Amino acid sequence: MATAATAGAMILAVASPAQAAPTERARWDMADPTVLVDTPTDSVNNTGTTFHMALTDGFYDFNGVDSIAGAPTKSNLNPGINPIKLEVRLNARAAPVNGQSFDILRKGTSRTATGYYKIELRGTSTGMNAACIFKDKNKVAGTAVTPVPIQNWLTVTCTRTATTVTLAVNGVTKRTITKTVGSITNTERVFIGGKGDQTDAFAGLMDYASITIG
Repeated sequence: MATAATAGAMILAVASPAQAAPTERARWDMADPTVLVDTPTDSVNNTGTTFHMALTDGFYDFNGVDSIAGAPTKSNLNPGINPIKLEVRLNARAAPVNGQSFDILRKGTSRTATGYYKIELRGTSTGMNAACIFKDKNKVAGTAVTPVPIQNWLTVTCTRTATTVTLAVNGVTKRTITKTVGSITNTERVFIGGKGDQTDAFAGLMDYASITIG
């Protein structure tokens, strides 16, 4: 016979909704310089466009001036309050100038009222940092930063959960901060390799970028 405590636990278990399994909402494998092809794992295709893109050794080659790739705004790329993971494999030709940055993957900007997210590379006095930024509709931001080498292939992974922001490089966690970042939803395009206005332009090679939610 179930005790009152056991019965209560059973009721809570039934009442709590199961969390949706993580779904890769977009994966852009960068092999065709004329179009940003998405291989969707859900029902929404996030294929986009490229501008002034070259291909070197089978990878997108961003010139650091006006090369950029982008995808249209789609609601399936808005995490709301759900966990989200951003991942990019890249090789920077050089570090940004000290105090400046390269935008690697972003949806929205710091001025977007309903929140935004991005990966960027930052120039420092001693080299280069990778940074993950998630900012919610209430202007609460979670940022994780770690030094990374220049002219090396790097897989940078940024993950936001209900209470943390984590940055991993080549599969190894480098920085985790405790931060509760709320809902992120916006109607902005995704930009890869720059801000979208020919600023913060990335110089280097890129293999793929992906967004996973859930």
